[in-house]
Amino acid sequence: MGTRTALQDADVAWRAILQRLAAEVPPDDLVDLLRPLRPVRLTAAELRLEAPNPLVLSCVTEQYLALLRSAAVAVLGPRQVVVDIAVREQGELFPETLPRRVDDAARAKQASLDPRYTFRSFVVGASNQFAHAATRAVAQRPGTHYNPLFIYGGVGLGKTHLVTAIGHEVLSRSPDARVRYLSCDTFMNELIGSLRRDRMEEFKQRFREVDLLILDDVQQLAGRERTQEELFHTFNALHERRRQVVLAADTLPKEIPDLEERLRNRFEWGLIADIQAPDVETRVAIVERKAELEKIPLPHEVALLLAERLVSNVRELEGCLRRLGAHASLGRRPITLDFAHEVLQALHAERPPAITFEQITQAVCAHWALRPDDLHSRRRSRHITQPRQVAMYLSRRLLGASLPRLGELFGRDHSTVLHAIRETERRLKQDLALQASIQRVEAELRRASAA
Repeated sequence: MGTRTALQDADVAWRAILQRLAAEVPPDDLVDLLRPLRPVRLTAAELRLEAPNPLVLSCVTEQYLALLRSAAVAVLGPRQVVVDIAVREQGELFPETLPRRVDDAARAKQASLDPRYTFRSFVVGASNQFAHAATRAVAQRPGTHYNPLFIYGGVGLGKTHLVTAIGHEVLSRSPDARVRYLSCDTFMNELIGSLRRDRMEEFKQRFREVDLLILDDVQQLAGRERTQEELFHTFNALHERRRQVVLAADTLPKEIPDLEERLRNRFEWGLIADIQAPDVETRVAIVERKAELEKIPLPHEVALLLAERLVSNVRELEGCLRRLGAHASLGRRPITLDFAHEVLQALHAERPPAITFEQITQAVCAHWALRPDDLHSRRRSRHITQPRQVAMYLSRRLLGASLPRLGELFGRDHSTVLHAIRETERRLKQDLALQASIQRVEAELRRASAA
């Protein structure tokens, strides 16, 4: 068989493999990572591919090599097929279109972007599909669509991952872009340091000259008047110049207590997208993707067990996977269902008991000498209103319950719950007796949960 015929056969096989992969790989990754590969050799035992640059090679090897092999076997027949990928020599026909990994990593580090949080490592499901689409749109045309973009959702559901992925994508498309990621706490600390050293002009230039500002944990702005003022002017400066602002928080802008109305209004100018807790299928996909990236040999039935047992957030799921991998490695044991049950049981034993809504209402009622029915009644006398507001405040803070959920529990609408929480937070700043009461209630809750 001549060389030309062999290459033609390789092309035919590769097109068939790509067709199979199209049903299993996100469209963007199919276009950006897999289609740029070129078949250069096909034998009875080997399919050799060439990548256009080291970045594509690394991403394909890390994320899709196993899938590639599976598709190759399906197309070429039930035999052991070695899929080998190398970087092709650069020439006029194959210019390098993506930045090299070393340069990309250096830019990401300068922008304070976590290298793990990219779009390619993010698992899309029904719970985060809208937020994912919004962040992809912003990353492709920053400053044009959805400015600002506000992502909100519970702890550990992927907000930081998605907003960080925007930064990586912008840098991959525009290597010279000025990108800055930081938490609200870091923004405040840098502001305080600049005020102390009388270097506010440097501070303003540092944040108002960026092309993309990503501010995480925006709920921490609550009550920080000077930080809110500076962020307001920074936002205006960036927005006027069509520079992209991306914000992430665990709640809606209108639910952040003591947030200036003018700043809340700015946050609501663009698009607001939420992330919900993932369903079990998405959790399985997340833990299997994470295991693949961290090279943890994880059977599907164990991934399903983790996904069914750990439902609160993705961060907890990933943490348990790492613990499982560490125990297996140190003990030189395979990860089986029985082994996973052992580790999960030990993990559960180490955790402090969870506080429940019923315990909160009981503790509040005991402290203020009320009945649980009083907290749910429509009575508005002061001796009932204040404990009811405290119960709402503690339920929000200790349980992380959403405002609509708290409204259901207390028989109120979410705006009433929000008012109760803000009123309690306002009074806590100046009412020492209320501070002492809440401290005693929390101490009783800790004792009750440990009993």
